[in-house]
Amino acid sequence: MQANEIYHELIPFPLVRVLVIVEVALAATFFFLFTYQATTGPIGSSPAPNWFYLFMMAIFAGVAVLLTNLTRLAVSMTADAITVGYGRFRYTIPWQRIEGCHQDKRSGITYGGWGIRMAKAGGKSTLVYNVIRAPRVILELKEGRFNQFVFSTRHPEEVMIIIQHQIR
Repeated sequence: MQANEIYHELIPFPLVRVLVIVEVALAATFFFLFTYQATTGPIGSSPAPNWFYLFMMAIFAGVAVLLTNLTRLAVSMTADAITVGYGRFRYTIPWQRIEGCHQDKRSGITYGGWGIRMAKAGGKSTLVYNVIRAPRVILELKEGRFNQFVFSTRHPEEVMIIIQHQIR
């Protein structure tokens, strides 16, 4: 927590951690296959070229690196703005842009799943940063590309009190 933060929360996203482990295992498997074929000889009667194994290893390693950004959701509030993000993927909203807030009673699947989503909800353009099994808060925005911003938090009542205090 930084010195100027009013509120800070980290919410783990365990499903993504499992996906990172799977991606790393697949990258390691393709690296092993490349190494084995390059040092021992062809794998099978119709072997794939060495570049294929390297290419697949790079793909799975790249996806694993990308997914490591999505292992936890951070919610941070300062005197100036609220910032919600997964690693490098952050969205910051100054308090002046927020019209109001309320707790989301709908299922997370309403937005097409979990993670970072852009959706139409109730006819409004919505940006969503959510995790499985965590309540969500909806921010009604005054202007900009999105009419609503939805994010997960473990403490929706506390978060809404802080937001309402900041937008007054």
